[in-house]
Amino acid sequence: MGLSSAALISVGGLLVLAACAVPTPSEADLFETAVMSTVEALASLPPMTATPTPTATPSATPTNSPTLAPTATFTPLSPMVRVSAGTNCRTGPGETYRFVAALQPGQVAEVAAVSTVGNYWYIESPNDDGQFCWLWGEYATLEGETDDLPVLTPAALPTPKIDFTLYYYGFYSKCGNLKLVLSVVNNSVTTFKTGEIYIEDLADSSKIHGRVDQHPFAPGPSRCPPGHGNFFPPGAGAYIVSPLNRVPSGHDGRATIKLCTEGNLGGDCITKFAYFRFPE
Repeated sequence: MGLSSAALISVGGLLVLAACAVPTPSEADLFETAVMSTVEALASLPPMTATPTPTATPSATPTNSPTLAPTATFTPLSPMVRVSAGTNCRTGPGETYRFVAALQPGQVAEVAAVSTVGNYWYIESPNDDGQFCWLWGEYATLEGETDDLPVLTPAALPTPKIDFTLYYYGFYSKCGNLKLVLSVVNNSVTTFKTGEIYIEDLADSSKIHGRVDQHPFAPGPSRCPPGHGNFFPPGAGAYIVSPLNRVPSGHDGRATIKLCTEGNLGGDCITKFAYFRFPE
Protein backbone atom coordinates (compact mmCIF):
# COMPACT_ATOMS: atom_id res chain seq x y z
CA MET A 1 0.00 0.00 0.00
CA GLY A 2 1.44 3.31 -0.87
CA LEU A 3 2.32 5.98 1.64
CA SER A 4 0.30 9.04 1.70
CA SER A 5 1.78 12.48 1.23
CA ALA A 6 1.46 13.21 4.92
CA ALA A 7 3.37 10.11 5.70
CA LEU A 8 6.16 11.02 3.32
CA ILE A 9 6.45 14.39 4.84
CA SER A 10 6.71 12.89 8.26
CA VAL A 11 9.41 10.45 7.15
CA GLY A 12 11.37 13.27 5.52
CA GLY A 13 11.16 15.30 8.66
CA LEU A 14 12.44 12.41 10.71
CA LEU A 15 15.38 11.96 8.32
CA VAL A 16 16.26 15.59 8.65
CA LEU A 17 16.14 15.36 12.37
CA ALA A 18 18.23 12.25 12.24
CA ALA A 19 20.80 14.02 10.16
CA CYS A 20 20.94 16.92 12.52
CA ALA A 21 21.44 14.54 15.36
CA VAL A 22 24.78 13.03 13.97
CA PRO A 23 27.42 13.78 16.63
CA THR A 24 30.33 16.21 15.71
CA PRO A 25 34.05 15.49 16.63
CA SER A 26 35.16 16.96 19.92
CA GLU A 27 38.02 19.47 20.30
CA ALA A 28 40.12 16.76 21.90
CA ASP A 29 39.60 14.52 18.88
CA LEU A 30 40.62 17.31 16.54
CA PHE A 31 43.84 18.11 18.61
CA GLU A 32 44.79 14.43 18.65
CA THR A 33 44.29 14.18 14.91
CA ALA A 34 46.50 17.27 14.33
CA VAL A 35 49.26 15.91 16.57
CA MET A 36 49.26 12.58 14.78
CA SER A 37 49.43 14.29 11.40
CA THR A 38 52.43 16.39 12.55
CA VAL A 39 54.26 13.32 13.92
CA GLU A 40 53.70 11.43 10.66
CA ALA A 41 54.99 14.42 8.65
CA LEU A 42 58.10 14.75 10.80
CA ALA A 43 58.75 11.02 10.54
CA SER A 44 58.80 11.23 6.75
CA LEU A 45 61.57 13.93 6.74
CA PRO A 46 65.27 12.89 6.30
CA PRO A 47 67.33 12.87 9.49
CA MET A 48 68.83 16.24 10.38
CA THR A 49 72.51 16.79 11.32
CA ALA A 50 72.84 18.84 14.42
CA THR A 51 74.84 22.05 14.00
CA PRO A 52 77.46 22.28 16.77
CA THR A 53 77.23 25.26 18.94
CA PRO A 54 80.48 27.28 18.68
CA THR A 55 82.40 27.46 21.91
CA ALA A 56 83.72 30.91 22.66
CA THR A 57 87.50 30.98 23.16
CA PRO A 58 88.49 33.27 25.98
CA SER A 59 90.69 36.10 24.74
CA ALA A 60 94.22 36.18 26.05
CA THR A 61 94.76 38.57 28.85
CA PRO A 62 97.53 41.02 27.82
CA THR A 63 100.48 41.15 30.15
CA ASN A 64 102.62 44.18 30.78
CA SER A 65 105.95 42.40 30.23
CA PRO A 66 108.76 44.91 29.61
CA THR A 67 110.38 44.96 26.16
CA LEU A 68 114.06 44.13 26.48
CA ALA A 69 116.42 46.48 24.65
CA PRO A 70 119.19 44.85 22.59
CA THR A 71 122.33 44.36 24.59
CA ALA A 72 124.93 46.97 23.65
CA THR A 73 128.37 45.65 22.69
CA PHE A 74 131.13 47.65 24.32
CA THR A 75 133.73 48.83 21.86
CA PRO A 76 136.83 50.29 23.48
CA LEU A 77 137.95 53.66 22.20
CA SER A 78 140.96 53.63 19.90
CA PRO A 79 144.09 55.14 21.43
CA MET A 80 145.04 58.55 20.09
CA VAL A 81 148.14 60.72 20.08
CA ARG A 82 148.05 64.50 20.42
CA VAL A 83 151.04 66.62 19.43
CA SER A 84 152.08 69.80 21.21
CA ALA A 85 154.29 71.02 18.34
CA GLY A 86 154.40 70.60 14.59
CA THR A 87 155.59 67.03 13.91
CA ASN A 88 156.35 65.20 10.67
CA CYS A 89 154.94 61.78 9.86
CA ARG A 90 156.96 59.61 7.47
CA THR A 91 156.94 56.21 5.77
CA GLY A 92 159.31 54.97 8.46
CA PRO A 93 160.69 55.94 11.87
CA GLY A 94 163.37 58.45 10.90
CA GLU A 95 164.29 61.41 8.74
CA THR A 96 165.69 59.14 6.04
CA TYR A 97 162.14 58.00 5.21
CA ARG A 98 159.84 59.85 2.83
CA PHE A 99 157.66 62.61 4.27
CA VAL A 100 153.92 61.82 4.28
CA ALA A 101 152.13 64.41 6.42
CA ALA A 102 152.59 66.88 9.26
CA LEU A 103 150.52 67.23 12.42
CA GLN A 104 149.94 70.73 13.73
CA PRO A 105 150.01 71.64 17.45
CA GLY A 106 146.92 70.26 19.17
CA GLN A 107 146.06 67.90 16.32
CA VAL A 108 145.19 64.27 17.16
CA ALA A 109 145.55 61.04 15.21
CA GLU A 110 144.50 57.44 15.79
CA VAL A 111 147.27 55.01 16.77
CA ALA A 112 147.19 51.88 14.61
CA ALA A 113 150.20 49.99 15.99
CA VAL A 114 153.03 50.18 18.47
CA SER A 115 156.46 50.66 16.92
CA THR A 116 159.40 48.44 17.75
CA VAL A 117 161.53 51.55 17.21
CA GLY A 118 161.44 53.64 20.35
CA ASN A 119 159.70 57.03 20.50
CA TYR A 120 157.63 56.48 17.34
CA TRP A 121 153.93 55.76 16.80
CA TYR A 122 152.37 54.13 13.75
CA ILE A 123 149.27 56.24 13.07
CA GLU A 124 146.60 56.84 10.45
CA SER A 125 147.63 59.81 8.34
CA PRO A 126 145.56 62.90 9.26
CA ASN A 127 145.63 64.06 5.63
CA ASP A 128 144.62 60.86 3.86
CA ASP A 129 142.16 58.24 5.18
CA GLY A 130 143.50 54.74 4.86
CA GLN A 131 147.15 55.82 4.66
CA PHE A 132 149.47 55.26 7.60
CA CYS A 133 152.77 56.75 8.68
CA TRP A 134 155.31 56.84 11.53
CA LEU A 135 155.01 59.79 13.90
CA TRP A 136 157.92 60.98 15.99
CA GLY A 137 156.89 60.78 19.63
CA GLU A 138 158.98 63.66 20.98
CA TYR A 139 155.98 66.01 21.09
CA ALA A 140 153.23 63.35 21.08
CA THR A 141 151.10 62.49 24.11
CA LEU A 142 149.26 59.15 24.16
CA GLU A 143 145.55 59.15 25.08
CA GLY A 144 144.16 55.65 25.71
CA GLU A 145 145.49 52.12 26.05
CA THR A 146 147.68 50.30 23.50
CA ASP A 147 147.68 46.81 25.06
CA ASP A 148 145.48 45.37 22.28
CA LEU A 149 147.36 47.00 19.41
CA PRO A 150 149.71 45.04 17.14
CA VAL A 151 153.45 45.63 17.40
CA LEU A 152 154.93 46.71 14.10
CA THR A 153 158.51 46.55 12.86
CA PRO A 154 159.29 49.10 10.13
CA ALA A 155 160.44 48.09 6.69
CA ALA A 156 164.13 48.15 5.87
CA LEU A 157 165.65 51.57 5.46
CA PRO A 158 165.40 52.96 1.96
CA THR A 159 168.48 54.00 0.06
CA PRO A 160 169.86 56.86 2.15
CA LYS A 161 169.30 60.30 0.71
CA ILE A 162 171.49 63.33 1.05
CA ASP A 163 170.57 65.73 3.79
CA PHE A 164 172.02 68.33 6.11
CA THR A 165 170.77 70.64 8.82
CA LEU A 166 171.44 74.38 8.69
CA TYR A 167 171.46 76.81 11.63
CA TYR A 168 171.99 80.54 12.00
CA TYR A 169 175.07 81.00 14.20
CA GLY A 170 175.75 84.75 14.32
CA PHE A 171 177.81 87.63 12.90
CA TYR A 172 181.59 88.21 13.14
CA SER A 173 183.64 91.19 12.09
CA LYS A 174 187.08 89.58 12.14
CA CYS A 175 189.26 89.56 9.06
CA GLY A 176 187.80 92.69 7.53
CA ASN A 177 184.12 93.25 6.84
CA LEU A 178 181.17 91.78 8.70
CA LYS A 179 180.51 88.11 8.08
CA LEU A 180 177.44 85.92 8.50
CA VAL A 181 178.22 82.58 10.12
CA LEU A 182 176.03 79.50 9.66
CA SER A 183 176.55 76.02 11.09
CA VAL A 184 175.85 72.82 9.15
CA VAL A 185 175.68 69.11 9.99
CA ASN A 186 175.89 66.38 7.35
CA ASN A 187 172.98 64.01 8.07
CA SER A 188 173.48 61.73 5.07
CA VAL A 189 175.91 58.93 4.19
CA THR A 190 177.40 60.94 1.34
CA THR A 191 180.23 63.48 1.39
CA PHE A 192 179.50 67.06 0.27
CA LYS A 193 182.23 68.76 -1.75
CA THR A 194 180.90 72.09 -2.96
CA GLY A 195 178.20 74.63 -2.31
CA GLU A 196 176.35 77.76 -3.36
CA ILE A 197 175.71 80.57 -0.88
CA TYR A 198 173.07 83.23 -1.44
CA ILE A 199 172.15 85.89 1.15
CA GLU A 200 169.36 88.39 0.61
CA ASP A 201 167.61 91.28 2.30
CA LEU A 202 163.98 90.26 2.70
CA ALA A 203 162.83 93.89 2.93
CA ASP A 204 163.42 94.42 -0.80
CA SER A 205 164.63 90.95 -1.98
CA SER A 206 168.02 92.41 -2.87
CA LYS A 207 171.19 90.29 -2.94
CA ILE A 208 173.72 90.81 -0.15
CA HIS A 209 176.01 87.94 -1.12
CA GLY A 210 175.90 85.22 -3.74
CA ARG A 211 178.45 82.90 -5.29
CA VAL A 212 179.47 79.29 -5.88
CA ASP A 213 182.00 78.28 -3.25
CA GLN A 214 184.35 75.42 -4.05
CA HIS A 215 185.60 75.33 -0.44
CA PRO A 216 182.61 76.33 1.66
CA PHE A 217 183.30 74.42 4.89
CA ALA A 218 185.20 76.15 7.69
CA PRO A 219 186.41 74.28 10.81
CA GLY A 220 185.41 77.13 13.13
CA PRO A 221 183.03 80.11 13.22
CA SER A 222 185.79 82.77 13.16
CA ARG A 223 188.24 81.09 10.80
CA CYS A 224 189.39 83.50 8.13
CA PRO A 225 190.13 82.31 4.58
CA PRO A 226 192.17 80.47 3.41
CA GLY A 227 191.63 77.30 5.33
CA HIS A 228 188.11 76.37 4.20
CA GLY A 229 187.78 72.84 2.91
CA ASN A 230 185.78 71.03 0.27
CA PHE A 231 185.41 67.74 2.08
CA PHE A 232 182.36 67.46 4.34
CA PRO A 233 181.95 63.79 5.36
CA PRO A 234 178.83 62.07 6.75
CA GLY A 235 178.04 62.95 10.35
CA ALA A 236 180.48 65.85 10.43
CA GLY A 237 179.76 69.43 11.45
CA ALA A 238 181.20 72.57 9.92
CA TYR A 239 180.63 76.31 9.48
CA ILE A 240 179.85 78.44 6.47
CA VAL A 241 181.28 81.95 6.76
CA SER A 242 180.01 84.49 4.22
CA PRO A 243 181.27 88.08 3.94
CA LEU A 244 178.64 90.78 3.42
CA ASN A 245 179.17 93.56 0.90
CA ARG A 246 176.64 95.70 2.77
CA VAL A 247 174.56 95.46 5.93
CA PRO A 248 170.89 96.54 5.80
CA SER A 249 170.64 97.51 9.45
CA GLY A 250 167.81 95.84 11.34
CA HIS A 251 166.32 94.14 8.25
CA ASP A 252 165.27 90.52 8.13
CA GLY A 253 167.47 88.33 6.01
CA ARG A 254 167.57 84.84 4.55
CA ALA A 255 170.48 82.60 3.66
CA THR A 256 170.01 79.96 0.94
CA ILE A 257 172.64 77.23 1.06
CA LYS A 258 172.93 74.61 -1.64
CA LEU A 259 175.36 71.73 -1.05
CA CYS A 260 176.39 69.17 -3.67
CA THR A 261 178.29 65.89 -3.68
CA GLU A 262 180.65 66.90 -6.53
CA GLY A 263 182.64 70.00 -7.44
CA ASN A 264 181.09 72.90 -9.35
CA LEU A 265 177.63 72.03 -7.99
CA GLY A 266 177.80 68.57 -9.58
CA GLY A 267 176.41 65.27 -8.39
CA ASP A 268 173.42 65.26 -6.06
CA CYS A 269 172.45 68.59 -4.49
CA ILE A 270 170.11 69.74 -1.73
CA THR A 271 169.08 73.25 -0.63
CA LYS A 272 168.23 74.56 2.86
CA PHE A 273 167.29 77.97 4.30
CA ALA A 274 168.20 79.92 7.43
CA TYR A 275 166.50 83.14 8.63
CA PHE A 276 168.03 85.90 10.74
CA ARG A 277 168.06 89.66 11.35
CA PHE A 278 170.91 91.92 10.30
CA PRO A 279 172.58 93.76 13.20
CA GLU A 280 171.79 97.44 13.70
